[in-house]
Amino acid sequence: MPKPDAPSWPKERPAEARIVPGLFRSRNYIWDNDHRIVESHGVSWSQFLALSTLRSQEPDFTLSPTQLYIAAQVTSGGMTKMMHGLTQAGLIERIENPQDGRSRLVRLTPKGIALAEKIVDALIQANKALIGGILEPDETEQLATLLRKLSQGLQARKSSPQDHT
Repeated sequence: MPKPDAPSWPKERPAEARIVPGLFRSRNYIWDNDHRIVESHGVSWSQFLALSTLRSQEPDFTLSPTQLYIAAQVTSGGMTKMMHGLTQAGLIERIENPQDGRSRLVRLTPKGIALAEKIVDALIQANKALIGGILEPDETEQLATLLRKLSQGLQARKSSPQDHT
């Protein structure tokens, strides 16, 4: 059995190398928990993304199918199936587009608004309980600020032509 080359395997990893596994483990735990909560309300994660995206479109809670497709991150076939299910459940409706009579828009119904708000409230409460027992309130605020900064910085790098690998 070959001996590992000691100089090539650091005994202590830099902070950047410790952050990523921690983010993945935390994300997986929260992701699983959030999916259970959403699905307990009778919708899939993609359907919830569509509902919450429409709910954020005040005052009329309306988007084009293309805008919704981008937000829900589903395939076009998945989008058709998802919209059919949400329409059948009375959570969304298709309405005429006043700017283009050839197309239709997607609008959240009052039932859809109520469900989106109920799920978001449940997610907020669950994540407050989940994180609140681990971090102090000031640490939670600091982490939220740092994660927002990291996310914005990574998004900016993704949009720039430079290679950051």
